[in-house]
Amino acid sequence: MKQVLLNLLSNALKFTPEGGRIDVRAAVDGDRAEISVTDTGLGIAPEDLEAVFEEFRQVGTAAKKVEGTGLGLAISRKFIELHGGKIWVKSQAGKGSTFAFTLPLAN
Repeated sequence: MKQVLLNLLSNALKFTPEGGRIDVRAAVDGDRAEISVTDTGLGIAPEDLEAVFEEFRQVGTAAKKVEGTGLGLAISRKFIELHGGKIWVKSQAGKGSTFAFTLPLAN
């Protein structure tokens, strides 16, 4: 989980202009923990939302200006799914993104 959170924070920092805002939230919902990272960055176009989790994919024109392998979100998704969780993104181009994931709580 630490690596997933670091990846989401790193991406938020890369794509949020100076003066923007990044919020991290955590909550318990029944037997699951939900963590979210919300930024006021560049956002993602609707047609690119699912592609952000594909290996070696970087979406949008700004992605070409930012260093990265295009593996971070793909690895994060696999890690979360292997641990029984889910990861998703909500975004609006030009307004920012929220990446969130859930994981089952240990008994």
